[in-house]
Amino acid sequence: MIGEIYNYLFVELSAPLSREWPLISSPFPLMLIIFGYLYFVLYAGPRYMEDRPPYKLRTFTSLYDLIQILANLWMVQEHISFGWFSKYGIICPEPSPDSPNTLKMFNSIWWLLLLKIFDLVETCLFVLRKKQNQVSTLHVYHHVSNIFFAWLYLKYILDERATLISLLNCAIHVIMYMYYFVSARGPKYQQMMSPLKPFITRIQMVQFFAMIIYVLQIFNPACLIQRKFYSVVAVIFIGNLLIFLYLFYDFYKKSYNNVSKKKNS
Repeated sequence: MIGEIYNYLFVELSAPLSREWPLISSPFPLMLIIFGYLYFVLYAGPRYMEDRPPYKLRTFTSLYDLIQILANLWMVQEHISFGWFSKYGIICPEPSPDSPNTLKMFNSIWWLLLLKIFDLVETCLFVLRKKQNQVSTLHVYHHVSNIFFAWLYLKYILDERATLISLLNCAIHVIMYMYYFVSARGPKYQQMMSPLKPFITRIQMVQFFAMIIYVLQIFNPACLIQRKFYSVVAVIFIGNLLIFLYLFYDFYKKSYNNVSKKKNS
């Protein structure tokens, strides 16, 4: 019985192309990575650092930020080279499953999944630098859900039109990590970049709005989209984006509106 349910959920429903891909064929490797991440950043890491001074890790953090900038730039370039804004438009783009670029695009999204796993290093750095206040519900949920939806896409969807979501996400990450990289150069640069801090959160919220509007097209009868399964995933994904919007707005309100009020009082 359990075997039949597993076979139906993780074999029969899955996309044939990615069925045997590493990290995609079974949900257990990623579940293990996520549980290990949560255990370290929420329990083992803080406990280990409790009676220890914070690690500086300046060089490692700068290297991490630089890798993120380059990797996300590469991802943006890959998406554009596959046809976004030239072959594919943003309003009801037509599918092209037989295009030579389509398989390359799917392969790139697999590498993007690895990049999302690499994102988890950021939280581990917060823990080792004793910046546990930055290990917020928003931060942890953001990283875990990004991995989940990247896996869900590769496991079940594999529709090239959905990659506009990853293109937007990677473009925002380039801006984010450039900000982090420059700010980490020292207090002078941190002060110089400080006015841009609220802007980073704003563009992330704009990104979520844009994603919601784009995904809603799945319910437009004029768009040639397989609706039965896709619509279920779309509803879950939109729900996730609404959670992001709420959490990011709450963070923005607490972090920047309160600061503005204090300055004016």
